[in-house]
Amino acid sequence: MNLKGYLEKNYSVIYPGDETMEDLSIMDDDLKNSKMFLTGENHGVKANIELRIKFLKYYKKRTNFKYYLCELPYSMTYFLNIYLETKDENILDNIYEPLKGTDAWNKDEYDYWGYLYEFNKELPRDDKIILIGPDIEHQPQNAIRFMKYCLDKNHVPGTINDYVEEFMNKDNITDEELERFYKGIKKELTQNENQYKELLGEYYFKFKHVNDNLVNRLEVYTGNNFNGVRDIKAYENFLSISAHLPKGKYFGQLGLSHIFQKSFPQISWFGSSLNKEGSQFKNKVLSVAYAYRNCRYLYPTTRRNYESSIDTLDPSIEEFGHFIDSDYTLFKLNGEGSPFSKELIWPLEHKSPVGGVTTDYFQYLVVAKDSKAMAGFNIDS
Repeated sequence: MNLKGYLEKNYSVIYPGDETMEDLSIMDDDLKNSKMFLTGENHGVKANIELRIKFLKYYKKRTNFKYYLCELPYSMTYFLNIYLETKDENILDNIYEPLKGTDAWNKDEYDYWGYLYEFNKELPRDDKIILIGPDIEHQPQNAIRFMKYCLDKNHVPGTINDYVEEFMNKDNITDEELERFYKGIKKELTQNENQYKELLGEYYFKFKHVNDNLVNRLEVYTGNNFNGVRDIKAYENFLSISAHLPKGKYFGQLGLSHIFQKSFPQISWFGSSLNKEGSQFKNKVLSVAYAYRNCRYLYPTTRRNYESSIDTLDPSIEEFGHFIDSDYTLFKLNGEGSPFSKELIWPLEHKSPVGGVTTDYFQYLVVAKDSKAMAGFNIDS
């Protein structure tokens, strides 16, 4: 079967407002044996939010997944889970302030949590979604705020509280200070382990996990393989966190590379670690990659917000163009007789892999067309 003939039989137009989810029904058969559902974006494109909501609804309706993987640290998702119960805007404001200048610092992402609160509120108690953050602690201010929260929640006095209090209000923590903080906390926990296990109770793991994840941050930011080390740490964090959770299925929209189920040279992506031999998710991961045609993206910095164009669909594969007339088009790459399951036909203009076939990396492709950039915050907000 030629490529155009295959695509003609294996594509669907996505309608964000279609609550029946019939527009995504070509994916239904792949849900039966999957436990992990990942969608992959390039950050800053407004279409990402609409697609995230669409797939969130679809996977929840079809699989009733329990856990929502975010490309965020544990400390931040802990506070976001409280927000999903309370809709306390102060929580969002506090955790977003340290994000200034990062990809996550935009109004669309901020407002999305309000949408998720409303969505979650309507679910039965046993079906409510729980956020999981396996990323490293990118913002030390949020990590230390969380550690202070754990101590205050359990009325833990003394040396460890004084130490956390010292760093609570520091706006710019240097790597040297962060290393001193981590080592000081670790020493105190090690020397008085039984005492802190008793004082912190269920929060002991959470407190220690976030502190350990600060040293992961140092390793990632000071090394020479940012993505490679970061994804390995994220996978290790995921294993550590999920070991404390009841079993359930997962959905997550992450940065594009993190959803690839096969490694690149020198980089074991989060998705490839999930899919490796010995993993409980081996052959249980379903990955959907996003590509963009004639779109815009937001690039925020601490000084100003920038916008630029983004086109990631490889124009040399002309066959896709015959079917892209709508805002969102979904292509099934792992259907019967698929050329994508037989050779490496790479539809993306970047992130070029080596070896394997296309469906080793992801099984579906969504093309977003003519999307605006995400809305940035006012630079002084």
